[in-house]
Amino acid sequence: MTRNEALRRFTIFTTGVLVCSVGVAFITRAGLGTSPISSTPFVLSLITPVSMGVYTLAFNLFFLLCEGLLIGKFTVAQALQVPVTVLFSLCVDGALALIPSQYGGPWMASAVYLVIGCTIMSFGIYLEVFADIIMLPGEAFVRALSQRLGRNFGNVKVCFDSCLTLIAGAAALWAFGHLNGVGIGTVFSALAVGQLVKVWGRLYNRKHR
Repeated sequence: MTRNEALRRFTIFTTGVLVCSVGVAFITRAGLGTSPISSTPFVLSLITPVSMGVYTLAFNLFFLLCEGLLIGKFTVAQALQVPVTVLFSLCVDGALALIPSQYGGPWMASAVYLVIGCTIMSFGIYLEVFADIIMLPGEAFVRALSQRLGRNFGNVKVCFDSCLTLIAGAAALWAFGHLNGVGIGTVFSALAVGQLVKVWGRLYNRKHR
């Protein structure tokens, strides 16, 4: 890969990260429960004064460490995940500060926020996949774990997301007595985002036939 090609791909990936952070913020502000991978950071941000972005950074750095331990080394690609993760976490907090919350508001407005968030997030993920250069630590950890276990990436991803959602739900029940931060929006985003990523791929392929 030439330097210009690497720069182009990294630019596309970074753009995808920025877009994805806006999608996460919209889903979160819908007030119906955030995306599975963001559920635990969001619930912890509701319990403590620490922001969702800071928890997102902490969790991703932990996933990066786990990835390195699984594959037995730390690579340049992993080192590049650190500044990208910092950027993603900052953008999540920035987007949350700019997007007004629909929590407790009209159900239809929350549903619109949720659909907008899933659409934006799926496009960001599509750009990250299209760039094909590095991954965010959460997905990179799942990839390393699936390779170590010899299991399908998609199946391991579902288990990974489910575990994070269960942890978030347990934390919410302990702190609030109900599923604050985890709800129908979490389930909807888990089911819809992957399918929407496929739609973006089909639209791109149709345009570039």
